[in-house]
Amino acid sequence: MKKLSLLIASLIVCLAANAQSPIKKIMERFDDPERGHSVFIEKGSRTMGISGSYRNLRAGGTEAGDGFSILSLLNMGSGQAHIWRVAPKFNWFLADDFALGVRLEYSGYRVDTDLRLDLTNVLGEFVGPEDKEALNVTISNRHWHQHSGGFAVTARKYLSFFGSKTFGVFGEGMLFARYAATTSYPIPKNGEELTQRRFNQGIGVGLKGVVGLAVKLREGSLITAGIPIVGIEYSYTLQDKKKNDIPNKASMSSFKIARDLDLIGIQIAYSRVIAPKKKK
Repeated sequence: MKKLSLLIASLIVCLAANAQSPIKKIMERFDDPERGHSVFIEKGSRTMGISGSYRNLRAGGTEAGDGFSILSLLNMGSGQAHIWRVAPKFNWFLADDFALGVRLEYSGYRVDTDLRLDLTNVLGEFVGPEDKEALNVTISNRHWHQHSGGFAVTARKYLSFFGSKTFGVFGEGMLFARYAATTSYPIPKNGEELTQRRFNQGIGVGLKGVVGLAVKLREGSLITAGIPIVGIEYSYTLQDKKKNDIPNKASMSSFKIARDLDLIGIQIAYSRVIAPKKKK
């Protein structure tokens, strides 16, 4: 038993040593000029560009009786959402492959829900015809739309991909602040008037982390694709009775940590790279 334990320990040490060797060689190619290290964007450069993203989510259909179902038993209704973002930005490279920047942002969403819990297929045979209507319970029949504006300070670090002048990777930290206004109301049906209108306004501050890929095009153009990895945000939302169909004033504050604070995945950006002036 002792010899078997020594043998297993020896195998683990050998495997660990062999695994470290290729990883070490890969990292050396990033750091050692003789093994392929290359400056992706040089000090003194500037980039001006714009990023954008869009997402459409849809469940069920628009006709009566359409909707998302679970095991063909529970009909959970239907809904759709449109989420978008556009952001102009400017970066200044204070060192090779490292830039500080500013970013303006406009984002928003439109959401329509017709969510209901339909238990007719499950319990319909146990109740009379006059009671079946009670088995279809509305959870949410509402429209939301939001418009948001924000400002951010960013710090981004590029890394040439194995010495390539064309392909690179980057990591970015973003300190942001934003204001949002959200309106919601029940979706009118059959000529109904708008009632129970809600208007919220809020502010948020936080920090995001983003990683991504970058591709240099000809004539100083740059395409990047970034994916938010984690973010933290404090937000404060106010519902003023003067602008709402509610009898009192209400407010809410929250703090959250999330992989993607804004429910949007990949953000595509195009930037123009302005190289530093060469000294004569």
